[in-house]
Amino acid sequence: MRSSSPSWTLWSMTLLLSASSSAFHPLQTRQVGDTSFNWTAITPTPDLQYHSCYGGAFKCARLQLPLDYSKAGPPGKPYLNSTQQQQHAAIAIVTLPATVPPTDPSYAGPVLINPGGPSGSGTNMALAAGPMIQQLLDVPGKRHYDIVGFDPRGVSLSTPSASCYATEFDRSANALQQRGLPSVLTDQGLWVHFEASRALSRLCKETTGENGVFRHMSTASVARDMLEIVEGLHKLRKGAMTNGNETSKRCGEDGEVPRLQYLGLSYGTYLGNTFASMFPDRVGRMAIDGVVDADDYTAGTWQKNMIDSEAELDIFYNLCFDAGDACPLRNSQDTSAADIRTRVITLIQRLRESPVAAVHNGRVHIVSSLIVAETIRQAMYTPITSFAPLAQTLADSLSGNFTRILSNPGVVGATARPNVCTEPERTSPPQKYTFSNEVTSGVVCGDSQASAGTRDFAWAQATVPALLNQSATVGEGWARIPLACVDWPFTPAYAFRGPFGSPAPPRSNGTSSGRAPLLILSSRTDPATPLVNAFALSRLHGGSSVVVQENAGHTALFSSVSTCMYGILREYFASGTVPANGTVCEADCAPAIPYKECPGLPQM
Repeated sequence: MRSSSPSWTLWSMTLLLSASSSAFHPLQTRQVGDTSFNWTAITPTPDLQYHSCYGGAFKCARLQLPLDYSKAGPPGKPYLNSTQQQQHAAIAIVTLPATVPPTDPSYAGPVLINPGGPSGSGTNMALAAGPMIQQLLDVPGKRHYDIVGFDPRGVSLSTPSASCYATEFDRSANALQQRGLPSVLTDQGLWVHFEASRALSRLCKETTGENGVFRHMSTASVARDMLEIVEGLHKLRKGAMTNGNETSKRCGEDGEVPRLQYLGLSYGTYLGNTFASMFPDRVGRMAIDGVVDADDYTAGTWQKNMIDSEAELDIFYNLCFDAGDACPLRNSQDTSAADIRTRVITLIQRLRESPVAAVHNGRVHIVSSLIVAETIRQAMYTPITSFAPLAQTLADSLSGNFTRILSNPGVVGATARPNVCTEPERTSPPQKYTFSNEVTSGVVCGDSQASAGTRDFAWAQATVPALLNQSATVGEGWARIPLACVDWPFTPAYAFRGPFGSPAPPRSNGTSSGRAPLLILSSRTDPATPLVNAFALSRLHGGSSVVVQENAGHTALFSSVSTCMYGILREYFASGTVPANGTVCEADCAPAIPYKECPGLPQM
């Protein structure tokens, strides 16, 4: 293990929250809109062809793959006939090359990354966080990795785009309209949201067609894309070497087939679980952090996400109470943290019954219970940087000052932008990624389509209170995620519905080659993917191990700093070795009120 934490690059972890919340999105890196590279200049090709991009520090590609894997050939040869006879997807890839060439003995191959979502952009993650991840995994002089970010089909720079709107004006207008909808916790509000979701489902079908991209966005399709990316990268490496067998031994493979090396966060754990269950012999190294329960997710029941949310809020309220006058949310008459919680819950309940209007930046805004609840939920993902500002925001809101809460575009509606009338014409790939909400619906609703049953109004009436039972504070925002699946018209053409799991790898021969068991990471108290999910997943994958980081926040690696956890992760990628199941790592930092800097922590 290293004795000090790595020097991280700046990584914004703002949640994508707007009219329809993303399900498991731990971070937002940078928006597509960096014009230093013209993606439209790349012609998609069935063989992986890289182009220098973003100032020459990265390599970019658009890999052409079958849109419908139910009609595809075997891995490495997915096209049964001419590529011209099949619809295809173009998968955008951004790679940060290893600091050594593939011919160097210390070259350790590519590591694919996924930021979650399921609408998260892997290309954005590679651009913003690739150097940090590379530094975290590299062992100087011994192991050096390529970091490979890709946009799953329908996402961001991959095409076709999972967009339901003909223009950005239409999308923005709808976002503005939905801001003013009543709470789903009222009968009228639930019906209005139900009808709006039903209409959006019809719009998506009208815009993209019955056999468009939404029918081919399943997690199983993305897992197969990952396998084809691994195949393509392997062919490139073999071409760079005079001895192909030597290359595969150095890249965490067994000399027979190329294997995946992967780091997945949040929803990316479900993607990793799917890959490992579909292609167990193609796993080399797989580290997943912030585990989504596969059975709960595919059933569309959403019962295993928020069960630790209120426990994390207890941490917040206790911090505030213990801080005394330094916490703006505490009153002099408070006798316990419960008094602070009661005032916040009362505010949410009051706004639920009677939203208020406020003026901000020259516009009138409706301040609802949802806005307050989503502000809290967003802060829970990154408590070290967010708990102190949250205390001030809630204190202001309790006094009737909503300036701070309305200054967060992720809460009040990031998709409703003021410049939509002057934006350039849409390109392919798009210059801006504005359709993340549609992507989330496409993946979440498609993956659960076969097992969720009839999503009628009776189902909606049962879903909302079930989510509130998990978390009375932030359940309202989560309820909008499954509600987006009302009358979803697309059943995936290629799907995997289990069983999830994989056998234990064969005993190691003492080298770093071959298949390794899964390394499963989790924070102790996670507001979106609770620790219990990590242990449930470990029971499905033989030989796997759970490492618990003693802190609150969404995912272990990106909610705090832990020298212990970093060392375990680095050793795992180097040797395939996992520690004892249930190993606990202390976090180097903890949230504080007032804010206390955590050296090495990604900044908001």
